[in-house]
Amino acid sequence: MKRFSMFMWVIVTLILLGACTEGAESEDFQTASLKDIDTIHIDYGSTKVNLVSADIDELEASLLLYDKGPGVVMDKGKQKITISLKNDTTRLFKIGCMPQLEVRIPTEFKGEIIADGSSGSVVGRDLQTHNLQVNSSSGNIKLDFLNFHSDVYVTTSSGNVDVFLNEDEPDATLLLKSNSGRRSVGITLDNQSQSKKETKGTSGSRDYEVQLETSSGNISLK
Repeated sequence: MKRFSMFMWVIVTLILLGACTEGAESEDFQTASLKDIDTIHIDYGSTKVNLVSADIDELEASLLLYDKGPGVVMDKGKQKITISLKNDTTRLFKIGCMPQLEVRIPTEFKGEIIADGSSGSVVGRDLQTHNLQVNSSSGNIKLDFLNFHSDVYVTTSSGNVDVFLNEDEPDATLLLKSNSGRRSVGITLDNQSQSKKETKGTSGSRDYEVQLETSSGNISLK
């Protein structure tokens, strides 16, 4: 009986911790100039992150919150800006109420964008980047390019990778690697070769590199 009561107490506690408070949404919004900046580093941890290219003058980072916990940390160095989130272990129990990070990047920025995380998913919209790297442990990654003119490097352990270049003949050298997941390529490739674990080929003038790698997730390139 005592064990059952303890079990019920734990369940109730988790439900209370995980409940979203109605009307409690708030936003932590920060901006930064990209003058003399070569690298934007986004350390998103287990938080979902949206990457957006936009016709704006400064870098924008906004965190949608459902609690009064910590927000965005933006650390600007000489040539690098790091965007990160302060840790809050109580959010692990708030299923459906996790914060969401959105980073809006000026289309004129020609430097390197690096997104590092663990289990958070990454979604890119209207991308017009020039050098984009995404590293994840288990989160899904979906990148949708508006104008493709970018090196793209994606690595994840067990998440799925979906990349939409939206070009019939993108100017790129392409490499897709997966140990056990499926690989799908919707682009006609020159010099195509395929093995059990990798697909590679070229397209157009081969100006850029697109490398997508996952251990057990699926890869789709269109």
